[in-house]
Amino acid sequence: MNQEYTYYAFVSYRSSDEKWARWLQEKIEGYRLPTTIQHENSNLPKTRLRPCFRYHTDIQPNELKSELRQKLEQSKYLLVICSPRSAQSQWVGAEIDTFVELGRRDRIIPVIMEGRPYSSDPETECYNPALLRHFPHSDNIDEDQEILGVNIREEGSGSAYMKRERAVMQVVSRMLGVSFDRIWQRQKRRIRRRIILTVTGTLLVLAALLAVWLANRPFDSRVTLYEATPAVEALPPMHDAVLTLALPDEERTDTIRAWGETVLFRYLPARFKGRKVTMHVEAPDYLPLDTTLVLAPDIHLPLLRDPQVYGRLRAVVLIDGEVAAHTPVRVEQYDITTGADGAFSLFIPLEKQRKTYTVSVPASHRSTTLHAPCGRNDIVLL
Repeated sequence: MNQEYTYYAFVSYRSSDEKWARWLQEKIEGYRLPTTIQHENSNLPKTRLRPCFRYHTDIQPNELKSELRQKLEQSKYLLVICSPRSAQSQWVGAEIDTFVELGRRDRIIPVIMEGRPYSSDPETECYNPALLRHFPHSDNIDEDQEILGVNIREEGSGSAYMKRERAVMQVVSRMLGVSFDRIWQRQKRRIRRRIILTVTGTLLVLAALLAVWLANRPFDSRVTLYEATPAVEALPPMHDAVLTLALPDEERTDTIRAWGETVLFRYLPARFKGRKVTMHVEAPDYLPLDTTLVLAPDIHLPLLRDPQVYGRLRAVVLIDGEVAAHTPVRVEQYDITTGADGAFSLFIPLEKQRKTYTVSVPASHRSTTLHAPCGRNDIVLL
């Protein structure tokens, strides 16, 4: 910027439009000219377009009107915030008149926030009477001096955000005397990159938050039992298996009534997921299971039948009320001989076990049914 100016621009507005004045000042001061365009013109600023003067931030309430004129003298451009409200402001009008008196009529840039210029309707007219006076509109093309404002609500397609960004670039291009299209195309690429980075960053943050949430969310663990020994249809199926999950600070117990059913241990603390815990299972006719496992959402545990439950047969054989000592006896396909006390003991492999067995004395052609499991004192009457 030429050293004779302290400010790139003086932002003129009515106090009710302060949010727009502050927004425009921040946008102008925050804009960075692309390096390629800087290299093409040595007169362009090497840094940002700052400072811009705005009354409520750069001048104290007790400063005099003469100092406002001094700020105008030190400003290269006058940015007028235009709205039906500012059109009624005497201060805005005075600042426009002063800037024209300074010989900078061609450096006034109206920025339309609301309303329409040259509408002649107090409800919608956004140009201050001073602007209309210095830039009169005429139907005669030779007399028309209408000034074209930058409208942040320009008609056409596009989001409100992109329209505002486009308006800022129009202001910047006028202040720098650089082709609007060149600035705008580069700015659009900046915006796209910024949006991509913002979206990517947001997604990464959300992914991290989701990971933390998932890592700390209570979880359920479903336990299924399966038969680990050869299935023997003649024996009773598994029932009433009691499962006890031992956590470091508590125990949880539940029951599986039959094959195909599951137990769901609900709302387990996330800190136990993937950690080793102890599980104890007890079911009638099955060997108890004590195992250490990694706690997970799905767990499958094997159950082994107790081969002793139905496999060990012990009984005393009586024939007509007399002990059948040293008597050949057939239990299913097994041939054995009782002892001196009429008793026999037989172990049957698991895959051949039954709930009941046919016991017969071939010599007498007598037979009966023996229910298993049975103990040493069970009596078989033939």
